[in-house]
Amino acid sequence: MAAGLVTLSGCVAGSEVAEPPAPSPSSATPTPDPTAAAIAAAAADEKLLPMPVEDIRDWAEAAVPGTDTEGHQSTYSGWLSQNSSRHQTNTDHTIDAGTYQVQIACRGDGTLTVSVHPIDAEPEAEPVVCQNSTIAFDAATATPGLVSELSVDGAPTIYALSFVRASTP
Repeated sequence: MAAGLVTLSGCVAGSEVAEPPAPSPSSATPTPDPTAAAIAAAAADEKLLPMPVEDIRDWAEAAVPGTDTEGHQSTYSGWLSQNSSRHQTNTDHTIDAGTYQVQIACRGDGTLTVSVHPIDAEPEAEPVVCQNSTIAFDAATATPGLVSELSVDGAPTIYALSFVRASTP
């Protein structure tokens, strides 16, 4: 009979352990989704642009030399902001060796910093600073390809960047 009591005591103890634990206060608080927060911040920045995103391409065609310009090589356009993309790097392998007139147009309340350099080299010139303006400058490469690097400081800003061949080496 003593053996039966020990077994019964074991069952009682086992059933006390099997009860589910009470929920802790930290598991009741949901963790914010960082992706959703980033998307919301970028959407808020988009509303601060000087024009709707879908109009940037048309604006770029009028703001900088385009495909109808003799020697035109390429054009990039878009927008930068603190919450969407603060930096944009374009590597264009289709640009032949030579000298190019580069034009950057920017609109908005931010400041864009632009540098252009050959693919296998660091920028030699000081970056160009664009604040709600259009600026032309030269870039040269002895080998095919150019890299353009854009950064924004401040408010969301749209840009258009074009490359027109000025001469060959």
